[in-house]
Amino acid sequence: MALQIGVKPPKLGFEQQKVLTVIRCSRCGFESIRNFKDGDYVLKKIGSCPKCNGPSFIYMIFREEEKGKKKAGKD
Repeated sequence: MALQIGVKPPKLGFEQQKVLTVIRCSRCGFESIRNFKDGDYVLKKIGSCPKCNGPSFIYMIFREEEKGKKKAGKD
């Protein structure tokens, strides 16, 4: 059995994606964006709006596209 020392596993091209959470006020529509936190889900009640003190909830969760990379199949 041969032992390989100092050989790094090959990179598969996967990078950590930036996931963002959009929080929206149900009263005035104010939106803010923050980094995704463990336990976030759509329609989760977050707290009160900083603008009108109305109830805020998670409106959307999405992955940020990397700038400069083309989508497959587009020229």
